Amino acid sequence: MLHEDQDAAKQLRERAEASIIQRRLDMPELSAGQFDKLLHELQVHQIELEIQNEELRRAMVELERSRDQFSLLFHQAPIGYLVLNEVGQIHEVNETFCRMVSRHRSQLIGASFSECMEGDDRGVFLARYRAFFTSPVGKNLESLILRSQGPAFYAHMEGAILNAPLGRPQPHNTPMLLLAVTDITERKWAEDKRLQLERQMQQTQKLESLGVLAGGIAHDFNNLLTIILGNASLALDELPSVSPAYGSLRAIEESSLRAAELCRQMLAYSGKGQFVIENIHLGVLIDDMVSLLKASVSKKAILNLNLKEGLPALRGDPSQIRQIIMNLVINASEAVGEHSGVITISSGVMECSRDYLRDTYLEESAAEGLYVWLEVADTGCGMEPDIQHRIFEPFFTTKFTGRGLGLSAVLGIVRGHQGTLKVYSEPGHGTTFRVLFPAVPDEKATLIHNADSVPADWKGSGTILLVDDEESVRTLGIRMLERIGFKVLSAMDGHEAIEIYRDRRDDIALVLLDLTMPYMDGEETFRELRRIDPVVRVVMSSGYTESEIAPRFAGKRLSGFLQKPYALHELTKCLRHALNSKPRTGNA
Repeated sequence: MLHEDQDAAKQLRERAEASIIQRRLDMPELSAGQFDKLLHELQVHQIELEIQNEELRRAMVELERSRDQFSLLFHQAPIGYLVLNEVGQIHEVNETFCRMVSRHRSQLIGASFSECMEGDDRGVFLARYRAFFTSPVGKNLESLILRSQGPAFYAHMEGAILNAPLGRPQPHNTPMLLLAVTDITERKWAEDKRLQLERQMQQTQKLESLGVLAGGIAHDFNNLLTIILGNASLALDELPSVSPAYGSLRAIEESSLRAAELCRQMLAYSGKGQFVIENIHLGVLIDDMVSLLKASVSKKAILNLNLKEGLPALRGDPSQIRQIIMNLVINASEAVGEHSGVITISSGVMECSRDYLRDTYLEESAAEGLYVWLEVADTGCGMEPDIQHRIFEPFFTTKFTGRGLGLSAVLGIVRGHQGTLKVYSEPGHGTTFRVLFPAVPDEKATLIHNADSVPADWKGSGTILLVDDEESVRTLGIRMLERIGFKVLSAMDGHEAIEIYRDRRDDIALVLLDLTMPYMDGEETFRELRRIDPVVRVVMSSGYTESEIAPRFAGKRLSGFLQKPYALHELTKCLRHALNSKPRTGNA
């Protein structure tokens, strides 16, 4: 085009020169002065033409450069660009989009853009395209875009109307839609991961809050049960077995023990429920439970065992692991319901990475390493996602009746054993619970708390200092201690206990100390008592369990632990063991 303009300018100049010469020939009457004037005008016109020609040349060079730059920007842009006509056919496409879909430009030009989309997104695009084409401002689309090779990718699309021609010639200069396509696969993955982490965090915070609440309620409830159970045991000790009231008192005692079991479930939910810690071989424990499990499941359910042999041991309380198994199997049986189904109990061992643990409940407390796993799967009704998010909440149940503490207690026990769990469920396709416990790499000595049996006629002697902030518990404790032969001093808080012990330390054989008290708790009181007397005998009493309390007093020579609620014979056994142990000396 530039050369054509230059040739036109040259021809125009030549015609002007020829015209002037012809005029000179046709008008011989012109004087020499007039001819010179005409020649000067010709030279001026020639100069103007040359200037215009140079400006035109520069403009054409600039236009070529601008066109090259536009082509470079269009094709090498970091996002895909397409130009679509009113029916959604691809009129123009840049190289970036060609690379995104692994196709050549010639394969895309003239094709329908909807063919690049996957499945349901294609129908959505075709349904919305007309409105999007008419007024794209402020609108956007997201869909899965297919690649000729490799997986599809998530794309975010925004558009703008083009009224000027772009690229190849447009028929009748009809409007076109410029579509910007951005690959948002990584952003989509990051958003999904963030939402998952937020849900896990919310679930963890909810469970932690409910755990604190459950632990606090269990602690206070244990104080009430201590009074009920203690008074019942005192009354039973006083009455002959033929008394008409004996049966009623025995019923009160049994009901109190069942209530104490409920408290232990609440403590288990709060993660503070370990009692007896030992090495557990999962296969042996399950084998011992088979008869009980078969009796517990629906008559229409088949119980299968798929237990791996030679598993490493796990560290925990056998009674609580049994509770996990029983609760999960009963839950599976209820999911099967009145229909025929299969419940499968499996076990195994696996090395768990951080990526695997990240998708589990309680993942924040689970460390990488070797885990023994227990799995209970059923072919029952399965669960919707919104139900799965709530199954571990205390008192949540999908049944018409029930306490709803089964799965929440399972979660608490797993937390108390530093384990974790996963749930897989789909409506109509059953549910699988997988519970993971840290494996014990080497066999360690089994810890079993076997206190000596107490002779029926055993009586204590000396003075006991009883410290508890609950007046009713102190009153009961004084009666129980006096019943088995002790003299009793009592204190309502840690400050009063320290003053009494400082004045009467030579008379006091042992301090029975409540852990949870206002102003100065049992742990602080214990430290002060040891400053006064490094070899003081202290039995700690609490509604929490020994496994929760023991680490706080490790290496501090605590003489014993008495869990609330306790009956007369349990108090007697604990004090006899503490007083018969050899006094220990050492630095405070």
